[in-house]
Amino acid sequence: MEKTQKKQKTIAVFDFDGTLINRDSLPDFLIRTFGWPAFLIRLPLILAMKIVAICHILPVHTAKEKIFTSFFRNMKTEDFATACKQYALRIPRLVYPAALNEIQNHLDTGHEVIIISASVPDWIRPWAETKGIHTVEGTELEIKNGVLTGCFATPNCKGEEKVRRLRKLFPDIATHTLYVYGDSSGDCELLALADVPFYKPFRNNR
Repeated sequence: MEKTQKKQKTIAVFDFDGTLINRDSLPDFLIRTFGWPAFLIRLPLILAMKIVAICHILPVHTAKEKIFTSFFRNMKTEDFATACKQYALRIPRLVYPAALNEIQNHLDTGHEVIIISASVPDWIRPWAETKGIHTVEGTELEIKNGVLTGCFATPNCKGEEKVRRLRKLFPDIATHTLYVYGDSSGDCELLALADVPFYKPFRNNR
């Protein structure tokens, strides 16, 4: 009897910001949606929250949430959905061509492709669907009475939270072959879990 178990299927997990696209989508989305004046007015808050997070004065989750609250609080869900769809039209200009080729290679081989990002998935999903990616996990925003509260409905999706999301989707992940593509410390735990890890794989192949 064979001692090694054949893997059931192959899963390819991609980070989004800095891995699939050439920037952090959050500030780009904020500028495109709210405009430069609104962004610059809040820039001191953004920089302050980055500093307190780096210095561990506040958890990253809390600091990031305060930035989101300053922009999204009381925004209607339909306005948010429209902004996300509009931003998705911009994403093709930001994607690394080599990343698109890699996604297509996985899909053509019959692999399951998913995105797990620290960003809000709402502005990733419309683009992902056009590429045949039907599962996008990220930091979800809280909604009450048809408006955004500015708070998070889930933990900030980075580090161990990315692994937790993957295990929730695939409780038997150990029985699958896992490819992981990432570019930052927030992807380290996922990369460590991978059978085939790739760190910053597309930046030199634009």
